[in-house]
Amino acid sequence: MSLRAVLLITLQREPGTGYDILQRFKAGLAHVWQASHQQLYRELDRMRGDGLLTCETLPQTERPDRKVYQLTEAGRQALDNWLAEPLSTSPVRQPLFAKFFAWERWPEEARREELAAFRKQLQERLTTYAAIEQEWFSNPETLTPSQRAPWHTLRLGQRLTETWVEWVDEVMEEV
Repeated sequence: MSLRAVLLITLQREPGTGYDILQRFKAGLAHVWQASHQQLYRELDRMRGDGLLTCETLPQTERPDRKVYQLTEAGRQALDNWLAEPLSTSPVRQPLFAKFFAWERWPEEARREELAAFRKQLQERLTTYAAIEQEWFSNPETLTPSQRAPWHTLRLGQRLTETWVEWVDEVMEEV
């Protein structure tokens, strides 16, 4: 998956400013994709240069001009092409795992601290997921299948993160 595909998905239903897009990320895509403000704006500029987006500049008084991005027909076609292609599976890339292959050299105190910090990050992620679920999916049984689809990805993220927490707890018992 690429940031470009995520931006195409984000803009498929309605145009938006960079700020709007960031808010949509936070509301629905934050649990599947991360991007900084700088990455997002750079990719929007590239996509505009590639003819996938238009950008209308709306002047504002006492504030910077608003740039509203919208998919072009080429952008919609790029999204359709991406959706039609099967994705390859991605390996789980967690730099922490590499340290396990040098377990005997990894100082015990450093191990404990790193695993505790990792567990804390996972717990924070679960808190974020719960907030997203409460705000956007508090009544999933009332949603249409297309509205429920993002909820399913959120639930998977929750379950995977819960599994990681259990795994960290098991490892910490041995540390």
